[in-house]
Amino acid sequence: MVPFSCVVGQVLLAILAGHVREAFGEEVITPQVRATPTIHFPAKEGEFYQVERRDSAGPWIPVGMPVKGTGAPVTLHDAASSAPSDAVKAEYRIRLLRDQWVQVWADEFDGVRLDPAKWSKEENGYGGGNNERQYYSTDPKFCQVSNGTLKISLHREAHTTSDGKTQPYTSARIRTLERGDWQYGRIEVRAKVPGGEGIWPAVWMLSSENRYGGWASSGEIDILESRGNQVGETLGTLHFGGQWPNNRHKGEAYPFPGKNAAEDFHTYAVIWKEDEIQWEIDGKVWQTQPKESWDSAKAPDNPRAPFDQPFHLIINLAADGGFFAGTGQDSSHLPDSAFPQVFEIDHVRVSQWAGPGSAP
Repeated sequence: MVPFSCVVGQVLLAILAGHVREAFGEEVITPQVRATPTIHFPAKEGEFYQVERRDSAGPWIPVGMPVKGTGAPVTLHDAASSAPSDAVKAEYRIRLLRDQWVQVWADEFDGVRLDPAKWSKEENGYGGGNNERQYYSTDPKFCQVSNGTLKISLHREAHTTSDGKTQPYTSARIRTLERGDWQYGRIEVRAKVPGGEGIWPAVWMLSSENRYGGWASSGEIDILESRGNQVGETLGTLHFGGQWPNNRHKGEAYPFPGKNAAEDFHTYAVIWKEDEIQWEIDGKVWQTQPKESWDSAKAPDNPRAPFDQPFHLIINLAADGGFFAGTGQDSSHLPDSAFPQVFEIDHVRVSQWAGPGSAP
């Protein structure tokens, strides 16, 4: 056992015969055999730590996701392990992570239903503020997890809201608000878009605090938008400025070289830093917007506003609306056999940069 220090690779904890102690001597818990081990350690603000376990002389195995320190002690329960018997030695260590991307949140969609600890479903039929024609339902039919992917489907099923508004389609919209909120990082989604006329899949981010006011004065980051049957390109956009209708936007379209994005999965990501936001597709940076590209009506002297606050992720599948103005696309042209339209997600991963150096 060695004293606590913030050194890369430092072994801080050990467990033997059901006893868990901090390396610098304070006993944290003495569980009974087969009880869930509890690890308690100090964590400096802004530093990233990975707790790991090994049994006997086996390999080190991560225990949960990396932890970002807040200055307060961290308590972690290793539910995947029972306290060892006298015949089995299990050791715990904490690695200090530096100068690398650290995955802090992920959903691989390996279960059989949407994880409520990571996502919530929204329910509304107001049309997104731009005359979309879908109703977002919480019914699992429209948001399923199976065979390792999330499937958000849009059906030609009419739904009438409580205020008497009828939408001809029903779909789903999910978000990570209060379950996953991040300020800066790399947000990655591997997805396969649908290709129906007038169909609008989107992966995007909104402010979790609305620090600068209502949409879009608190900002919006569009990671992926696909415009119906124009599946040879994807769009990445920032929304900012004042509150609607005094908002502005800036972004670009990425042309897939000789490809139809609806035919296969692609990896879409944004790398969100203090002074710039970049977009990637399949590992290639295709757009960079420096902080000079955006502004804030509420904080004109803050060059990083509104993209200097926590945001959360949203995934949805919409139909029609102002996004298709001037394109001639209309989902009503699709035959009934074209439904449901399906937006398929293989994974969502969020990483943050562990300093002290700047993110590449």
